[in-house]
Amino acid sequence: MERRTVLKAVGGSAIAVALAGCGELLEDEEDPLEEAEVPDEPIEAGLQTFLEGAPAVLGVQAEYGAETAVRRINENDGIAGRQIDLTVVEEGEEALENYQEFVEAGMDVTFGPISSGNHEAMVPEVNDQGVINVATDGTVTTLYEEDHPPEDNQYSFRFQNHDVMEALAAAVEATELLGADEIETYAGINPGYAFGFDEQELFSAGIEQLADAELVYEGFPDLGTDDMSTHIEEVNSAEPDVLFSSAWGGDATLLLEQGHGAGMFDNIELLVGPVLYGSANDLSEALVDGPIRSGSRNFYWDQPSVDRWDPGRELFEEVQEEYDVVPTAHFMSGYGAVTAWATAAEKAVRILGGWPEQEQLADILVNHGFYTPAGYHTMGPDHQGYSNAHFGELTWSDDLDAAILEDVNVYDPKNVSPPQGQTSRDWIADWD
Repeated sequence: MERRTVLKAVGGSAIAVALAGCGELLEDEEDPLEEAEVPDEPIEAGLQTFLEGAPAVLGVQAEYGAETAVRRINENDGIAGRQIDLTVVEEGEEALENYQEFVEAGMDVTFGPISSGNHEAMVPEVNDQGVINVATDGTVTTLYEEDHPPEDNQYSFRFQNHDVMEALAAAVEATELLGADEIETYAGINPGYAFGFDEQELFSAGIEQLADAELVYEGFPDLGTDDMSTHIEEVNSAEPDVLFSSAWGGDATLLLEQGHGAGMFDNIELLVGPVLYGSANDLSEALVDGPIRSGSRNFYWDQPSVDRWDPGRELFEEVQEEYDVVPTAHFMSGYGAVTAWATAAEKAVRILGGWPEQEQLADILVNHGFYTPAGYHTMGPDHQGYSNAHFGELTWSDDLDAAILEDVNVYDPKNVSPPQGQTSRDWIADWD
């Protein structure tokens, strides 16, 4: 492709091309933003994410992703010439207070959180304060569909795919792999808070439409539990065809450890775990042995193959060199949240000829499309980000000494999320 073609595809700016992973294509291109009137001082940005404990399995990946995006921005002359200073704090249980402190400190934009419960608590305050927050995660489906629809929400956005997309991808995976007629029963073990309840409800709705299956057990252990044996015993007793689990972080590794120890994989045909791969860097070869399909939400580092996709290979190598980890979908949560805001900000400067106010930038973010090494993403009119969802066989790579996904299926947003203006639950209920 010619440089002009690539520039047009990714938004026509140095920062858009750099964040898409194609920075080398910008040689000798003139900067169209040189005449814009923008402040001299750096952009102050705040990220809150889990840095400690079991949730850090996801949270640190989001930190790495955000840092990588910021590093690429700053190495490519910033956003319309402005560098970004990123402050990272522990999310914990103080997400609302963290956001308030960011605003009081004069932050231009905030990112995070990871937790759905924390995100729910933040949205009203974000709209009261009027400082844009682009959530990395916090993906409960009802948040923007029902609780805070577009007419009531101006400044709160979310990059990560919402729960319906991975829950339905899991249901489709199970029926495609086993055959709808072969799935008579299913069970669920999911975290006992908003995210886990949401995922279980959506998976149940999908699998019962696709396979006419019966729920034989559902359990909701506390987030961060140290024992899942009671739930595993119930699954072993029920012997469901499919076990669905949105366990994540330390809960995901615990489920696999205790499941193997109790012979759970001899009593089910398939485990579909949409967030299991988020724990890729904590998994061992023994833990991934079994009939396990795992999701990877908005990004899987080898889809398309890094042998054929230069931006993906370059990002993977950069992450390996900088952090010595395999990037997961939550890496892209941090990377994508920063990229969504950064490319929208530069677009706004291009349109306005100067730096946008919060209200103007919020308007630009609605229906904003942008590229990352994971492909094309959109921020819908519902303030929800949309990316491809991925599902594949969870297995082991001796070359990487890490868990990987093979036989990866890619799900377009339109196939696993409802049309705008329709709730996920109503949409699934209306399937023929």
